[in-house]
Parts: sequence; C-alpha cells; structure tokens
Amino acid sequence: MNRSIIAKLWITIVLLIVAVLLALGIGLFQAVEKYYYKQIENNFISQGREVIELYIEDPAKFEENNEIDHASRMMKAHAMILNDKGIIQICDTMMNMSSGSFFEETELTRIFSGKIIAKRGYHQNFNLQMLTIGLPIIKNNAVENALLIYTPIAPLSSVLKSFQAIIYWGLLIAVILSSILAFFLSRTLSRPLIRMNQIALSLSDGDYSQRVNVKNSDEIGVLGNSLNFLSQKLKKNITELSYEKEKIENILLSISDGVITFDRTGKIILLNPQAKCLLEYCEDVEKDKSLEHCQYLSQLNSLYMHVMEKEELIEGEIYIKAKILLVKLSPLFDRSSKDIIGVVTVLQDVTKERKLEEMRRDFVTNVSHELRTPISLIQGYSEALIDDVYESPEQQNSFLKVILLEANRLKRLVNDLLELSRLQSDVIDLEKEWINIAQLINEVNVKFQTSLLQNNIDFEMAIDTKAESIFADRFKLEQVLINLISNAIRYSFDGKIIVTTQKRENGVELRISDTGEGIPEDDLPLIFERLYRSDKSRNRESGGTGIGLSIVKNIIDAHNGMIHVKSILGEGTTFTILFPSMK
Repeated sequence: MNRSIIAKLWITIVLLIVAVLLALGIGLFQAVEKYYYKQIENNFISQGREVIELYIEDPAKFEENNEIDHASRMMKAHAMILNDKGIIQICDTMMNMSSGSFFEETELTRIFSGKIIAKRGYHQNFNLQMLTIGLPIIKNNAVENALLIYTPIAPLSSVLKSFQAIIYWGLLIAVILSSILAFFLSRTLSRPLIRMNQIALSLSDGDYSQRVNVKNSDEIGVLGNSLNFLSQKLKKNITELSYEKEKIENILLSISDGVITFDRTGKIILLNPQAKCLLEYCEDVEKDKSLEHCQYLSQLNSLYMHVMEKEELIEGEIYIKAKILLVKLSPLFDRSSKDIIGVVTVLQDVTKERKLEEMRRDFVTNVSHELRTPISLIQGYSEALIDDVYESPEQQNSFLKVILLEANRLKRLVNDLLELSRLQSDVIDLEKEWINIAQLINEVNVKFQTSLLQNNIDFEMAIDTKAESIFADRFKLEQVLINLISNAIRYSFDGKIIVTTQKRENGVELRISDTGEGIPEDDLPLIFERLYRSDKSRNRESGGTGIGLSIVKNIIDAHNGMIHVKSILGEGTTFTILFPSMK
C-alpha cells in the first residue's frame, strides 16, 4: 500500500517535472529569443539615433564625409536614408544602390507617422530573412526622412540555435535526475509546499505574520527562508508606505491653506479638505475635473497657463462669492526628467485681511476728520475772540464753552488712542478686587442719565443674587460698561437697555442688551477689530472712532474672560461677557 502510494506520487511528480521542465524550456527559449532580439533591436535603435543626430546636425557634411558607411560598418548592418516617397537620399556603398533610386519598404508610412519600427521576416529586396529597424528623422517637430537599418537574421539565429540545444540537453538530464530524486523527495515534498501555499495565500490577504518552519537548508528550506524574508519585507514596506501616506494626509489635513494639484492637462488630481471648505460654493470643483470646466476656478486659467509656460511661481487673487482668495501657483517637476508635470496651487482666504486694510484706511480718514473738526472749531472761535467778533459777554462765554467742549473732545479721542495702544502692548497692570456689580452699574447709569433722557431710553438692571460680585479691576470694568452702554445709547432711540448678571458654572456672566438698530451679520466677526466701525456715517455723526469695542475686547482678554455678540438688524444687540471664577 505504502509503495503504491509512493509510486503514484513518484510518477505524478516525474510527469509534472517533465511537463514543467518542458514548458520551462520552451518558455525560457522563447523569452531568451525575445530578449535577445529585443536587445539587438534596442542596440540598433540606439545606434540609429546617434546616426540621426549626426545627420540632423549637418546633413551636407554627413553625406560628404560618407558617415553612413562608417555607421554601417560600426553596426555591421546596411543603412540608408529615404524620403517619404521611398527615394534613397543616402545609402551605404555595400548595398550597391545610389541616391535617387527607389527602394520599396512596406513600413515607410508608419515610420513617417513618427513611429519606430522593428520587424523580422523575408525582405524581397534582399531575398533573405532580415531584421529591419526604421526610425523617423524628426526636425522642427516634423518627420523629414527615415533611417532604415537592415541586417540578416541567419548569423543572429546561430547563437539561438546553440542555446536551444543547450536547453534541450539540460532538460533531458534534469528529467533523468529528477525521476531518480523524485522518489526520495515525494515523501517530504508535499508538507512544506502546502505550508508555503498557505502562507502565500495569507500574504495575499494582508496577513504578514505567518512564517515557514524551516528545518533543512535545501531548496525547499531556501524557498521557505525566502518566503519568510518576503513576508517580513512586505510587512515593513507596507507599514512604511502606510505611514508615509498617513503623514502626507495628516499634513494636508493640518495645514490651514487649501491645496489643489493639477496635472499638465489642467485636471485636478489632488484636493485637500481645506480647499473644499474655501471653495464651498463651487460644487463643480472635484477630483478628476478639468480646470476649464470649473466655473470659479476658470479665473485660475491664465495663471495656470503662465506657470506652465514660464515654469515659475506666480501669485494672484480670485473672487468666489464674498470671499477673496490669494492663490499661489508653483510648477511641479518630474525628478528624473526635470519636465514640468503639473501645478500645485495654494489657496488662502484673505477676506479678513482685505477688510482690515480697508478698516485701517477708514480709520486714518475718520481720525483725520475727528481731529480736523474740533481743531477747525477751536481755531475759528479763537480767531473770533482775538478779533473781538462777539456782541456780548454771554456770546463770548458761549465761544469759550465751544472751545472747551472741542478741546475735551480732542482729549477724549487722544486718550482712547493711547489706551488702545497701551492695552495692545501686552503690558496691562490689573488691580483686581471684589466689585459690587450692581453698585458699579448704578454709578455708570448716573453718568448717562442725560443721554438716556434725551434719547428716551429706559435703563433696566437684573442682578442674580449669586452673581452680585465680580473679581476684576474696577476702573477697567467701569470702562467696559461705559463703552458698551454708550454704544447702546448711540444706536437706540425710544428703546430699552437691559444689564443683567447670572452665575455660571465657570464664572459670572454679564450681559448688556439693547433694542437698537442691530449690527449687520457680515460685520459681527470684525466689530472687535481695532479701527472697525460698522456704520461709518452714523459713527462719524455720533463721534465714534471704532476704538471702544477693541478696548473692551482687550480688557476682557486681560481678565482671561470671553466676550461674544449676537445681533439682529432692526431688533437689537446683546453683548455677553464671561468673567472666570477666581482660582
């Protein structure tokens, strides 16, 4: 029974080995034959290109020096240059043909279409089996002539026949030896091979932890070691690739700028989430979409073409709805060829910066106006007093009051500017103490009684019994209340101002609400920026310079507090301040 099984296995192995070796021999010979001729073809193509370079450099000199003969001897082949009609332009002397003769070549059309041909077969002009190589001679982006190289196949085939004989003899010897060894190997061969097959399947499923238990150092053992090494190497490479991919993805995710990469045809090949966020209105911007087919990105087309043409970095701006995007385009080069293969585009939202620039310009204008008006009044009334242009002591006194009023206005403006500068210098000395918030609000309310009555505004206060005191700088907190309440009065007519406090888990919340005009939604993110004024004309009329809310924000930040605003046009505005609990 055992011998029968071994015999069957032995016969099976022998037949399998014979079949495998025979197939291997045939396949090997075909592969060698293909490789051999491919190497010869590549060699002739390479030499042909050198000949073409010499010819293109100076065709007249090439023909005069009979370079075609030299090239033919070097290549050990026949060579000629034909035009698209098959007329010989230049021919080596060994072919016994002269320039101007017609030479029939069936593949001439393909060569003049810009293709390189390499074929083996019978050639009627030589009456032999020939290897034919054809190369287009391209000048000024056009195929002007064709270089044809011919060599007989017979000398080349002799090498292959010798190699074929070696393969067949080797196969015969291998079959004889394998049939002898198959019997001894049959009992031990199947088990490790089955194990290796299992591991190979595990590798294909992504499990790189399996290993072959190698007991011998024979071919099976070497194969087992190789498989173990392959598994280990694959695991390492896959891990490294995953790490690099994750690192690049994390970089693209973590940077605040949008990144879009285009290939050389203008198609989007990479788009990070930040870019999608910046282009939230552009539903047609997606991967594999062409630049010219994206409505808003079509603004990039001229910049993209400039980068592709000049191969240099360029900056510009595009406008998407209410956003202003600064775009920087730089060329992407292939490491080996140094050719440009695409364009990397970085998108930055500079809408806020542009608005801040506009705010600064407005501030200069506003402050200039605010300074010029009181100065003009002071100058005018001073000149009137000097020239005695008044009718009574009462009128003289009224002139002096105007001068004093405008001088105080100038002083207030300068003090606000100095206070803002000091607060933004990061050197703020706070003298914190427990402050009775209700008492402080009442004190501030008294200061605004006249303004409240003039504007017919009701002032209400609601103090949480658990939030009666705040640990803060009294002078700074008073300044916050004055600035916020004065703003509320400035934009509330026949309305109401409500000041409330409420105890929160993490501190005390102070809220100032009004029923005034409200603030446009687009202006809300910018109202705490220095120099910003929401309603420029109304602010100028009321004497505002856009500094008050910036001072408030800096004071709250110095107390490690938070401030935010909610506003609805036509309904009113609420400023909410959170003072943290004392630690």
